[in-house]
Amino acid sequence: MTPTIRAAAVRAFGIAVATLMAVGASGCTGPAPDPSGTDFVTPAPPDGAESDDSARPDADGTTTGDGETTSADVAFIATMVEHHEQAVELAELAPGRVADPELADLAGLIAVTQAAEAESMRGWLERRRSADDAAAGHEHAESMAGEISRSTIDRAAELEGGAFDRLFVSAMIPHHRGALLMSEARLAESGDPAVARWARAIATSQALEIDRLLEIEARLPAG
Repeated sequence: MTPTIRAAAVRAFGIAVATLMAVGASGCTGPAPDPSGTDFVTPAPPDGAESDDSARPDADGTTTGDGETTSADVAFIATMVEHHEQAVELAELAPGRVADPELADLAGLIAVTQAAEAESMRGWLERRRSADDAAAGHEHAESMAGEISRSTIDRAAELEGGAFDRLFVSAMIPHHRGALLMSEARLAESGDPAVARWARAIATSQALEIDRLLEIEARLPAG
């Protein structure tokens, strides 16, 4: 993880914890964290990402006030929607196939929390862009970092037990690392502070999940 992401993750951790206390009110729900530290939940949209009365969209899709939406903001959110949807599609294959109990729990969390976060991000796009512009933004997904190929997902659907576990981990670790790279790129740009907070929250949750995936990978039996 680069120094920028490490620093962002540390700063965002407090935001993520506070945000999780308001998950029910935000409409982005997910399993509550396990005090034992085994559950990692993607934070709900940070303050200002769902709505910001001081920064309403103008006709051209930008906003005025404290949070000015830029093309980098829109590209990040549009691409992250696609990125999350890939993780959800792979994670939803786990029930009935996964062998490792801890990996099963983590896959379930990924499926639920990233689906909810992707839905919130789609809402953000709809409020700030026209339908045509939103569709154009999804073109960024063609070159997104850590992309899970269709062949990988199709292969996962044919596997079970240890073979599924190994494929899942080998695909999800680089996929999460791609999300960190995408978040770092967004944090290097100026723009809407709410989107920057969202990027930091994603970096925090996915960095934690990478650590857990690496621990699981280290104990999986060889194929």
